[in-house]
Amino acid sequence: MTTDLIAAVDTAKRAVRAASRLCMQVADRGTARLEKGGREPVTLADYGSQAVILGLISAEFPGHAVLAEEGAAHLLDHSDGGIRSDLAALVATVTGGACTIDDLLARIDHAGGEGLLVWAVDPIDGTKGFLRGDQFAVAVGLLEGARPVAGVLGCPRLSIGETSGVLVWGGPGVGAFVEPIAGGDARSIRVSEVADPAGVRVLGSVETSHGDPAIIERAVAAAGLGGGWMRIDSQAKYAAVAAGLAETYIRPRNRKDWRERAWDHAAGAAIVAGAGGRVTDLDGRDLDFSAGATLENNRGVLATNGLVHDLMLEVLG
Repeated sequence: MTTDLIAAVDTAKRAVRAASRLCMQVADRGTARLEKGGREPVTLADYGSQAVILGLISAEFPGHAVLAEEGAAHLLDHSDGGIRSDLAALVATVTGGACTIDDLLARIDHAGGEGLLVWAVDPIDGTKGFLRGDQFAVAVGLLEGARPVAGVLGCPRLSIGETSGVLVWGGPGVGAFVEPIAGGDARSIRVSEVADPAGVRVLGSVETSHGDPAIIERAVAAAGLGGGWMRIDSQAKYAAVAAGLAETYIRPRNRKDWRERAWDHAAGAAIVAGAGGRVTDLDGRDLDFSAGATLENNRGVLATNGLVHDLMLEVLG
């Protein structure tokens, strides 16, 4: 890992940790949901989290490019000055610095420049899970060209081993690690060594729009997978595969016109690779992040411990 990448990962960890605190504080207050007009839901926590993350990135790596899910225009259209003032104050609290409403809006919309690294940011991946009190992830992936080189996931409601509420991070050639999201020592994690289909555990998305459950059910039956199937929200699924809690995560593309978003996969794909696993599309091609916000050149996503990857590609083909 280069010096620049080490510094970027350190910033990403601090940003994700602070953004995760903000999300849980918003949840404790009673989450304010804002409609996105037929799209995925968004909350004040999404905007506050993005402001926290992009505020740190803009301060420490202003020339790096940014791909982020949210924009300030929607917040302006669907909130009043009092709400925005409260949110700016919360951002200031978790970052330990000043944040005016103008600062808040500018941080949400920070797009960076054309630096070597591209930051793929999902301030809350799994907003519906967040709203239900289930799994969600604050996700920051670091890209070099077409490939993810590092990722950080904040999963305040996920348990790995004896740690409840985790920060999971890593990348190819780096390894993968978990530590308490509230702070503490990091320990390395690895994908599982299960190769027998009878023991393979499968993860899928809660939302059927993110992958037709019938496709996964057929694949599970065709491969003879017997370890069980669980549907959970967000890139917490990548963290689970990286930590050996499941052997495969399947996200089929059930609409020909659908393309996955870069910020939904960059962090998780890097971490699984660091943990010794493998991530491709359903045709066995590496995920290609060169097209910007969408994975134009890929069909669905498959993440595994590596040992069962070819089997899953065969039954999903």
